[in-house]
Amino acid sequence: MGFAVCIVTSLLIFPIWASDELHYSIASKSENLACCIKGCLEEYFSLVNEKNNQPRADFCGCKMVLYSKSNDETLANFARWEPWHGKFGISYPWDKYLRVGDVLRELAVTVISLKGCLQSPKQPSTTPRQSIKVPCEEVGSFLIGTLGELGESIMQMKRGPPKASIASKLQLMRLELSRVASPSNLGALENGEGLAMASFVFLLMEIVEKVEVLAKEVEELGELAGFRTK
Repeated sequence: MGFAVCIVTSLLIFPIWASDELHYSIASKSENLACCIKGCLEEYFSLVNEKNNQPRADFCGCKMVLYSKSNDETLANFARWEPWHGKFGISYPWDKYLRVGDVLRELAVTVISLKGCLQSPKQPSTTPRQSIKVPCEEVGSFLIGTLGELGESIMQMKRGPPKASIASKLQLMRLELSRVASPSNLGALENGEGLAMASFVFLLMEIVEKVEVLAKEVEELGELAGFRTK
């Protein structure tokens, strides 16, 4: 009797749907990566002489994204066999969810690569880093905001900013970072300091490129899944 009650409760009263779990899992990954990027920038440009209060980037959320592929695929397989319920209808584009998850994992790999820059002994002292602080933080702020918007677009199932609008702004970000990493700007630093800072900037440029791909995939997901317009 108790077993039957559990089955009825799980299926009819308080069902736990794999589709819901996959939806919220994919949507939350963007926020996890945004927090990691924010932490990296705060640590990189923090004052060296404030070690006691120096912020430390937390890569736990990034690693959760990186190792989520198997769980996402399992949830998608279950979701395909679930009946029509709530927001998810027949032939819902779960494959596109998996594609968005793949791009997020590619982005997570690049974000984790920033950890090498943070821990590298060749990174310059605070003063040289301050020369690239403003443009890098401006780019980082835009990336964090864009990832938040994309995650919210999936979570609320609403169309976000068009990919073309995001792409044009990201193009300006790339141009600004290219200027920052130019030999004329960093070439004067000694003992490999310029190369070390350029590595950090180039990783930011790669993140910009990944976010542009992510924006395209989320826009396509919205079209396939019928996300409503704002």
